[in-house]
Amino acid sequence: MKNRKIMKKIKYIILALAAIVFAACHDGNGDYRDVVYITGTMQKNTLRKGFEGNDEVPLTVTCTGKVEAPVSATFSAAPDLLDAYNATNNSDYVVPPTDAYSIEDATVTIKAGQFVSSEAKLNIADPSKFEEGKSYCLPVRVTTDGNLLEAGSVLYVVFVPIITTDVADINRKPFLVPGFRNNEKLGHLSQLTMECKVYVNDFCHTNPYISSLMGCEENFLLRFGDVSCDPDQLQLAGGKTGAPSWDKPDKGTAHAATFPTHFPTKKWCHFACVYDGKEITMYLDGEPMGDPVKASGDISLVWSYDYGTSYGDNNGPFAIGYSAGGRYFNGYVSEFRVWNVARTPAQLLNNICYVDPHSNGLLAYWRFCGTDEQSDGSILDQTGNGYNAVPKNGKALWVPNHKCPY
Repeated sequence: MKNRKIMKKIKYIILALAAIVFAACHDGNGDYRDVVYITGTMQKNTLRKGFEGNDEVPLTVTCTGKVEAPVSATFSAAPDLLDAYNATNNSDYVVPPTDAYSIEDATVTIKAGQFVSSEAKLNIADPSKFEEGKSYCLPVRVTTDGNLLEAGSVLYVVFVPIITTDVADINRKPFLVPGFRNNEKLGHLSQLTMECKVYVNDFCHTNPYISSLMGCEENFLLRFGDVSCDPDQLQLAGGKTGAPSWDKPDKGTAHAATFPTHFPTKKWCHFACVYDGKEITMYLDGEPMGDPVKASGDISLVWSYDYGTSYGDNNGPFAIGYSAGGRYFNGYVSEFRVWNVARTPAQLLNNICYVDPHSNGLLAYWRFCGTDEQSDGSILDQTGNGYNAVPKNGKALWVPNHKCPY
């Protein structure tokens, strides 16, 4: 009886909502009214704009039907909307300075008999005003003398400066981070983000088919391939959390995972492994690669799994492009980072090419951009924490003129 009453209430609620929607869309004469919205916002209300130097974003409005008489609309910047957008999307955008942009021909018109308006332009007037390490977004609002669709009245334009830099070719020239070894600060990570941007020249085609990216062997390591999967599949090896002691990470609970995607060669990818204290999630270019894995307890990155000294590393430290005495990565690398916070998808996506070295929670940051190479071939830790990456088999080779994003 109780369930029957609940279902009856739900039925009345649905009928009431349907009536409200019908009344809102109906003009009283038996016809539904056409509405005006910013072109493109029906698919997504966020537009990412990559730019080098001065550039522009075309802005138009669209009507759901041909207009019988001209319809005017005006675009304007709406920086007051950004705080709510950040809160909703768990992002940290800032509004660009007012002299960094302008809106040209802000008032547009849909001519009689047409669907789409004339064009306004959001101009990038001064690219130098966009500082490295900050993520910029400008909300653009439209007003109109037509019937405005509120859901399509704002477009959020994310500005993505294109950076030209060198990248490192580390084929058989891996790096170790001795500052991580037996460092208790790295043994109590209640949250973790590991990021890397990589370009595979070739995968490993001999047993055990592994191409190592970053981390600690059999403890917490990102790599391609294994005897249990194809050489072009990404793995989290170990994925261990909750060890009884920070200096014995191998005693933690394993959360190893192999991802089904088969990755190509000759293509840049940004990977991030994020642990928020409850789940481990793998990301590709800011998008989750699959369902998160439940986990608990701290992560320790103080050394690799104890294989004795057979690999010559004496419980080797955190490594880049290397594990277990070899298993080299054959390709180019850029933007390797370790954090003690769980970065959000928006933060991952918006900082693929660069991040402020003084960002909250950033433990180590190796840009691999050429200018960070020290006289001994080490790669400078940009954070100032002193975790330089030291070459194991000689200096990296440098590949110039890489544009990021991709």
